[in-house]
Amino acid sequence: MKNNNQLAAAITLATLGVSNPAWSANGELFGIDYSSSGFIRVEAAAKTVGDENPFNQRGNIFNGETIDRDGGVNAGTLLGLNLPIAVGVPITDQATRNGEPANNDFNFTQVRLENTLQLRFSDNWSATVKLRGIFDAAQYDEFDPNSVNSDAAGYLYGEPNYFEYDDYETGGEQNRLEVAGDNYMIDFPSLYVDYQNGPILVRAGNQQIAWGQALFFRVMDVANGLDLRRHLILDFASEEYADERISSPAVRVSYQLTPSWELDMFAQAFQPTIYANPNTPYNVIPSQFTVHDRYSDANEKINSGFRLKGNVGDFGLQFMYTNRYNPDGVIRWTASGVNRDAPGLPGTGAILAQTPLEVDSTGVWSAEEWFTYASMARLDGTEGLNKLITDFPASQLLLARPVNGIDAAKEELDLFFILTGGVVNSLTTGQGMGGLRGHIEREYKREDIFGTGFSYIFSGEAGSWLDQLILNFEVSFTPDRVFTSPDLGQEYLVEDEYISALVLEKYQRFSRKFPATYFVFQWMHRTESDLFGRHLSGMGGSANNTPEGVDAWDGLVLAIQQPFPGLVWRADLSVLYDTRGGIYVQPALKWKPSGNWNIEAFYSYIDDDLSANANENIMQTFDWAEEFGLRVAYQF
Repeated sequence: MKNNNQLAAAITLATLGVSNPAWSANGELFGIDYSSSGFIRVEAAAKTVGDENPFNQRGNIFNGETIDRDGGVNAGTLLGLNLPIAVGVPITDQATRNGEPANNDFNFTQVRLENTLQLRFSDNWSATVKLRGIFDAAQYDEFDPNSVNSDAAGYLYGEPNYFEYDDYETGGEQNRLEVAGDNYMIDFPSLYVDYQNGPILVRAGNQQIAWGQALFFRVMDVANGLDLRRHLILDFASEEYADERISSPAVRVSYQLTPSWELDMFAQAFQPTIYANPNTPYNVIPSQFTVHDRYSDANEKINSGFRLKGNVGDFGLQFMYTNRYNPDGVIRWTASGVNRDAPGLPGTGAILAQTPLEVDSTGVWSAEEWFTYASMARLDGTEGLNKLITDFPASQLLLARPVNGIDAAKEELDLFFILTGGVVNSLTTGQGMGGLRGHIEREYKREDIFGTGFSYIFSGEAGSWLDQLILNFEVSFTPDRVFTSPDLGQEYLVEDEYISALVLEKYQRFSRKFPATYFVFQWMHRTESDLFGRHLSGMGGSANNTPEGVDAWDGLVLAIQQPFPGLVWRADLSVLYDTRGGIYVQPALKWKPSGNWNIEAFYSYIDDDLSANANENIMQTFDWAEEFGLRVAYQF
C-alpha cells in the first residue's frame, strides 16, 4: 500500500522549494545558463448529471436490476454435465446483478506539479528537463471486490489502481521514465539534449513529436500514442493533445535543406497508448473484460519516419512517411488460464481455463447485459459468441455450439449464465447468480503510413473574412491496417484506410478595444474507423440487434478563442460534432488575475441522442461524463 499522505507532502515541499523567492529561477552556474519555471495546480471535475461511467463495476447499468434468463427448452442431459433433465423442461431463472451503484459528485480530483529546467551549455548544446508529478485524491465511490465476493484474476481487477500499468499478472510502469503507484505518478515528459549547428538540429532523449494542424483530429500526428489515464480527452480542448500525447525515447533530426524546405526525421522506441485502468473514472473498456496486454512482445521495437515540408510559391506542401507499431493495438479473445469451477459443477474450471471465460461475480450475468455492452463497445454479440466457441475447441467440451441468429445466441448465453451462477439453485428456487468474465488480449501490429498535405493563405481586402484566412488540408493512407474484428475472432480485420482533414484558421478583429478573435473550422473523413480507431462494421448494434455497420465516419469541429482587453480574461468555445448524431460542446473561461495565478473553468456538454441509434456515433462512449471542470494553478 502506497503512503499517499507522504507523497502529497513530498510534492508540496518540492513545490515550495522551487517556488521560494530566495531561489533564482534564472542565472548561471559553473558556466551553464539555466532557467526554471513551473506550476502547481489543483484540478477537479464535478459531475453535472446523475449518470455514472457504465463501463465500471459500480456504474454498470444492470446493477440491482432483476433480469429474466431463458436458457431455452432442454432436450436431454444438460450440456453433458451429468445433470439429467427431463426432455422439454425449460431452463429459466431470474438474476439480480449484485453490484452496488455509485453516486459520485466528482469524476476528477488531482493535484499536479510540473517544473521545467532549461540548460544552455554553449551556442550549440542545450538540454530540457520537465518533471511532472500527479496525485489523485481518489474522492470517488470506489469499487470494492469484497462487497461482491469477487476474486477476479489479474493485477488490476481488485481495488482501483489509477496509474500503474497492467500486463495482467504484474503491475508497474509501461512508460520507461515513470514511477507510478495506485494513485500517483511521477515522470519526465521531456528529458532531451539538443545539438544545433547551422541548418541541422539533433534532439535526443524523451520527447513528443507533434506533426499536423488539427484540433481533436490526428492525421499527420502519428508518431506518439496517447496517455488517457488522467482525464481522457476531456481537458481544455484548446490545448490539443499537449498533455495526452505520450513521450518516448527518440532521436530526431531536422535539416534545413533550403530557406523554404526542411527535412524532419525520427527514430523512437515504441510506446503504446495507455488507457484508463478498470474501475477508474474514465475507463472505457468494459470492466467485465480482463485485458492481457502483450506489450512485452513489442517493447524493444523501433518506430521511424520523416516529413518533408516547404513552400512552392504561395502554397505550403508537406510529405510524410511513418513506419510504426500502431500504439492503439488490436484486441481478440484469449484463453483465460483461470481454473475455477462453476458452482456445483466440479471439473468445469479446467475446461473454462482453456476458453476466454472466467467464473466471477464481476463478469456478465445475462444475455441482455452481453448484447447491451457488446453494442456499447461496438462489437457483434452473436458472432463474438460464435468465435468464442469455434476458436477455442474446449468450449465445445461443454457441448456449446455455434448459433445462427441473435435469438439462439441469447438462449445459449443465458444457459451458460444459469450454469455458472449455480444451476442447482436456479432449478430449485428460480433465483440465480452470475457471472462470466471475458478475457481478451491486446497486441500491436506494424503499419506504414503515407501522408501529404498543402496549405494556402488567402489575401483579401483588409479586415475581410478572406484576408489572411489559412487553409490546411491533410490526408494519410495506411495500406493493410489491422483492426479489431467486432467478433473478437483470432483473425483480425485488414483494410486499407484513408484519413483526411480540412482545416480553416482565421484571426478576425471586430473591435479596436478587443484583441482579434481566433476561429478554427475542421472537417475529418475516415473510411474504415471512427475517431477512436474502432472499425465501422461494429457500429449500430443494440440489445436486440447485431451491428449493421456504417460506410464512413465524418466529424466537424468549430473552435473560437476571444482574449479580452488587458489579456486578463479569455473565452473559449470548442465544438465536436459527429455527423451521425452526437455533439460535444465545451465553453471555457480563463482568468489570469496576476502573474502567478491562473484559473480555468470549463463545462463539457455531451449529447448522443441526435440520431435514432446512439451506437452509431462516438459520443455514446463518454456521454455520461458531462461535468464542470476547474483548474487553479500557481506559477513559479
